Amino acid sequence: MPDAPPQVKAVEQELHKCNRCGFCQTRCPIYRVTGVESSVARGHIAHLQATLDGALPFDDEIRASLFECLMCRACTAECPPAIQIDRLISAARATYVGEAQSPVQRFIFRRILTNPRALRLGVRVLGWLKRTRLTVFAKLLRLLPWFDRGYSEGPAMMPAPKTFLRDRLARREPAASRDKRVLYFVGCAIDFAFPDVGEASVDLLDAAGYDIAVVQNVCCGLPPYSYGDIESARELARKNIEILRAADADTIVTDCASCSSFLRDYADLFPKDDPIRAEAESTASRVRDLSEFLATIELPPLREPVRSVVTYHDPCHLSRYIQITGEPRALLQRIPGLDYRELPEADWCCGGAGSYALSHHDLSMRVLERKMDNIRSTGAAIVATSCPACIMQLRYGAARFGVPVEVAHLTELLRRAMALQPRPEQNRHA
Repeated sequence: MPDAPPQVKAVEQELHKCNRCGFCQTRCPIYRVTGVESSVARGHIAHLQATLDGALPFDDEIRASLFECLMCRACTAECPPAIQIDRLISAARATYVGEAQSPVQRFIFRRILTNPRALRLGVRVLGWLKRTRLTVFAKLLRLLPWFDRGYSEGPAMMPAPKTFLRDRLARREPAASRDKRVLYFVGCAIDFAFPDVGEASVDLLDAAGYDIAVVQNVCCGLPPYSYGDIESARELARKNIEILRAADADTIVTDCASCSSFLRDYADLFPKDDPIRAEAESTASRVRDLSEFLATIELPPLREPVRSVVTYHDPCHLSRYIQITGEPRALLQRIPGLDYRELPEADWCCGGAGSYALSHHDLSMRVLERKMDNIRSTGAAIVATSCPACIMQLRYGAARFGVPVEVAHLTELLRRAMALQPRPEQNRHA
């Protein structure tokens, strides 16, 4: 039997922390719908330990269970030694990067995400196809027995706005120079899928009196990291560190929970003897999730009532990775007229997890159904959250499971309460 992969050997000490108590079963969304031990953290650790002991080969069977993990850290919250199973999973998935990594995935992670022009062009083409004929094409693909149905749901799940956030911001009239300045990190999903959210975020910062710097950052690197392509994630981090280094701003804010958490973990991508690690730590120290930042600054009065029952879904990367839960709720409860109701299991994953809803569609939908049942139980007309992937998943769930609820980003509701209007576009004919 071949030796265990070096990536697994590197996390051996972390594996030894597991005392096999099984507490991770109580909160794992995947285990709750499968009831299979290999779906939960204890099962993953047992598999990896068996490969180190030479009792199991590192084969496709183990690979399948590793990629079932949502990496939501629900297990970590229940684990007495607080094992970060997501890091173990990423290290184990890294063994499949190379010959076993699909050429398409490798091309996307190493050629598209690192090239903003190529990424914009690719997303623009996909959006055009959705608005024209891709949806019909996807329906035809479902008839093929070998085609993964999850990917055929992509057009229904993915928004296709006609204009992107960066294009909209470039057309806005610039504000007068101000003393207070922040750098706004534009996440890919906000730029390409939810530009209205990005505009709401920028409007709030503008109304609070901040000069807003927008730089040409690339993807934060979380997608390749989640699939075990650590080198691609490291390359994207290097690019962003260099770009953010040149920006004159003490604070970096982003309205994407996934970006918030991963930017803060940049230092962990680099060995301790790598000179860029210190700069990665410096970059991470400047990052604030927008909900966290807005809760600490003086905002204009919230005078416009939002007369609706509202609940809040905690994104995993915000609540479990960087422990931000109180700030979004406090901001919501400042809105006049709003009837806030706490969501049962608010911090349970919705099953989105980036592209998980496509690659593991059936599992994702079973997790999502539980989330939508909880949302329905609140009687809420609006569910707020702070993650574009969650927004995408919850909107799809509302339609699929017949839950009459609007899904909105926190900043959209705050802008509604301030009755703010977007900054006018520049007069290009002047």
